[in-house]
Amino acid sequence: MNAITEQGMSRRNFLAGMAGVAGLAAAGLAGCSSAGGSKEASGSDASGLPEKWDGEYDVIVCGGGGSGLTAAYSALENGAEKVLVLEKAAACGGTTALAEGAVQASGTQWQKEIAGVTDDSAELHKKFWLTDAEGIVKEDLVECMAKNAPDNLKWMADNFNITFSNVFGCYPTPYMKDEYMRDRIHLITDASDETKTGGVVWTTNAQKAVEEKGGEIQTNTEVTDIYQDETGTVVGVAAGKKNYKANKGVVFAMASIDHNEEMAFRYDQQQYWDLKTQFVATAETNTGDGIRIGMAHGADSAFHGAVDLILQTWSYTNNQNPEIPYILIDQRGNRFVREDTTYAFHCRAMFNAAMAQGGIDGCTYMLMDSKMTTADAKCAWSDNAKDGAKTREAALADGSMVQADTLEGLAEKLGMSGANLKATVDAWNAACAAGEDAAYGRKVQLTALDTAPYYAWKTQNTNIGSIGGLIIDTDARILDVDGNPIPHLYGGGVNTAGWLGPYYPGSGTCLQGALNWGRIAGASAAASK
Repeated sequence: MNAITEQGMSRRNFLAGMAGVAGLAAAGLAGCSSAGGSKEASGSDASGLPEKWDGEYDVIVCGGGGSGLTAAYSALENGAEKVLVLEKAAACGGTTALAEGAVQASGTQWQKEIAGVTDDSAELHKKFWLTDAEGIVKEDLVECMAKNAPDNLKWMADNFNITFSNVFGCYPTPYMKDEYMRDRIHLITDASDETKTGGVVWTTNAQKAVEEKGGEIQTNTEVTDIYQDETGTVVGVAAGKKNYKANKGVVFAMASIDHNEEMAFRYDQQQYWDLKTQFVATAETNTGDGIRIGMAHGADSAFHGAVDLILQTWSYTNNQNPEIPYILIDQRGNRFVREDTTYAFHCRAMFNAAMAQGGIDGCTYMLMDSKMTTADAKCAWSDNAKDGAKTREAALADGSMVQADTLEGLAEKLGMSGANLKATVDAWNAACAAGEDAAYGRKVQLTALDTAPYYAWKTQNTNIGSIGGLIIDTDARILDVDGNPIPHLYGGGVNTAGWLGPYYPGSGTCLQGALNWGRIAGASAAASK
């Protein structure tokens, strides 16, 4: 879920509580264990258990993406002798393998050596994530991620033959404090071949590590349900026509509801809008299987929104730093958001603006002038971009971009008031002349739009995941609707919720979530009794 970069290269219950604490301590995971036991969660009765099992394991991991493979390895290194990974697709990897491979962490050796950042801390990182979450997260989960993040990267490097070749930062949100901002986004790179980067390095190397450690992986295997005994403890899974017993635990790492239109319609309006009108770029197998199964067995859930970005805003030079030679306008020609914010923040504003004025068919526009095409511009339609002129011509031909010599003429083509559009641009140009965007506080590229011809592009967001899943605690135990852990059921990555707010807080957050919660889930399952 951390697809294109922002400023740089560019997603159990311990029946004996103290046994769980000891297990996580041995795994080197700081500050994420719950002391004491917990109430048993309700679940299905024992009458539905299979008469025989087709295989018996200590831990079964459902999902073979970054979080699932991490959970499997973590379970193996923490004492689980038999671990099975069940992957729905023909190969492991999931959306992690499609991602650029950025992971956020503070205080790492790479942050110091590559970015020269020596004053970062887990506390600052936590405050950064909490600020962008707008109060809609569980603080203990965010604290757990921030505290574990640097050790998680070292653990990844030590076990998956990974290093990090670049460390960079992200744009802020309007209310972000400068003191919380640091360059802390790390780019995954193969330690043996630094030409290989991205999430696929993680999943490829992790799969190899799991198999070398004795883990079993089955692909083309869809998990359809779980089994619980008379106490509500999860004891196995149904996968196709086979049933597998899990003596210690089951880990859900099956991603979110990205391609499940019915669930998006019910729980996540922004994801539904993206499915209907935008482009969803995650793995096609992300249909919310783990969330659906968990909810059917009493698991609690939360859904907030989607992770969107606008590909055309990213430059092709200067280490892919984004340039912003535009303002965003709604269907009436009004500007509605600060454009130089982290991509998902202003994409959420675009969704809200579109819905407010056109419902499911609503849209927004990127407004530019002729400077967008010049040799020093850094966007997909620039004459000096690779195939930039052709890209611009194609957009004009298919109607996704319109061009006119006057703002009034452009407004007419867009079906909006010419006087209003001109007033919007006049206000923007005045802000640029004053050197201050008093309306929204934009800092980057305060450049007037004053040179014909003018262009408007109907924005097309690229969705890289839904924000929402099953609620977990800091031991990655999946909780029921009363807040009690469902015994022997754990969750990792974006199959889980509670640690992401209403929009995505910048590249590297989801992959850190996949790493952190996968690692904890595997260790927790291995330590359970």
